[in-house]
Amino acid sequence: MINVFFELKIVRILKKIYKKINHMENFRYINNLEDLDTEIAKADDRAKISDDQLRQALSDFCYVVDYPLPKDPYSQEYYEAQMQLYLNISGRKKYSIANEHSPFNFEAIKNSPFPYFTKSPNTVGEQLIAQGFLIKTMNLAADSKIVEFGPGWGNTTLHLAQMGYKVTAVDCEESFLDLIRYRTRNLTDQVETLNKDMLEFTSNVKYDAAVFFECFHHCANHLQLLKNLHNVITDEGLIAFAAEPIADFPYPWGLRLDGMSVWSIRKFGWLELGFEPSYFMRTLLMLGWTPKRSRSDISPLTDVIVAKKSHMYYEPSEITLPPDECRTWADKETDPNLKLRFTHAKSVMTCAQKIDAQFVEFCISNYAPFDINASINIGGLTQSINAKKSSVKQLYKIPIQGWNGKITISSKIWKPAKVFRNGDNRELGLGIHYFCFIN
Repeated sequence: MINVFFELKIVRILKKIYKKINHMENFRYINNLEDLDTEIAKADDRAKISDDQLRQALSDFCYVVDYPLPKDPYSQEYYEAQMQLYLNISGRKKYSIANEHSPFNFEAIKNSPFPYFTKSPNTVGEQLIAQGFLIKTMNLAADSKIVEFGPGWGNTTLHLAQMGYKVTAVDCEESFLDLIRYRTRNLTDQVETLNKDMLEFTSNVKYDAAVFFECFHHCANHLQLLKNLHNVITDEGLIAFAAEPIADFPYPWGLRLDGMSVWSIRKFGWLELGFEPSYFMRTLLMLGWTPKRSRSDISPLTDVIVAKKSHMYYEPSEITLPPDECRTWADKETDPNLKLRFTHAKSVMTCAQKIDAQFVEFCISNYAPFDINASINIGGLTQSINAKKSSVKQLYKIPIQGWNGKITISSKIWKPAKVFRNGDNRELGLGIHYFCFIN
């Protein structure tokens, strides 16, 4: 059955994504493999001119499919539907890690790997800016131990090793590891290489950081990988996702259908996934991580999500909430030192699905000059609290029953501008400093 709604939704969102492209009038929507192969052939011809010409050709079209998806993005049925779409586009009979094979001429590029061999100031500049932004955002202590998944050409590996970090580079492509060993031949004490699929990686060593730069979207089971990483990093360690395709897709997660992605899927057999922000942030929270996203306008690749173990402690002001949940809270405070997040009429937040606790303790402030009554729902239990007027950092302990991984806070809202006549037109509820799960 043709899912016309799904196709039209994709088209609307793709138009939004590409609305800033100045050649929009030439943009094409391809909906069959014959036309896709024609576009790929044109792009390959343009590649003979330059890498910039290739990228330009691949930005001129996208693939649109009539393909229904199951509703639950965490279900096996949804996963199988996405993998079937991959098989349809790639022309492969199955997906395996061998499909990620990336052949190249070692001798030809060993001293000038990607992005340098493109000779494109734009491509080289974007990559260097993105890698620098990742390093600055992680802000790791000296001598930290890092496991880098899918390092590819080894640019990030080399930067980190030159800073004195100890890096374990894990890649399924042995030729990439050969290149990394060559490029870091004077840093052998800093770099270890391991030929393994990221899903198969285990270690007795705990790392201070796990890094993904433009590679997490190649993982065939991202949910399992996020679970595995709890055993890989230290209690205070982090995961960093850099320059990953986390954007306003019309589905929670799945195959990307832009020109570059379908070219990569069809031509090489690579798995090219994308993630909708609410899905990605909520998944991290559900699996016991607390994410924080940092971006810069200087480049579309300066996009880093750092996730740390939640330890059953949550500060809403310090977490990048799933956008659909974020809209249920008041806007974040502009003062970074004011570490609290005000609720709205009904504020929702996802937490770890697996907890070992009997109570949730809330630290709440009520800045209104009157009492505010609130209802807090935790799993199967809703409890009312009374936050006294002008009370700061009061603790409320609420029992847990029938935990479902979500907390909802419902309360009266008020406008400081109306009460204090101070020009603050926000609608505020209660100020939540933190909440934690306790026994």
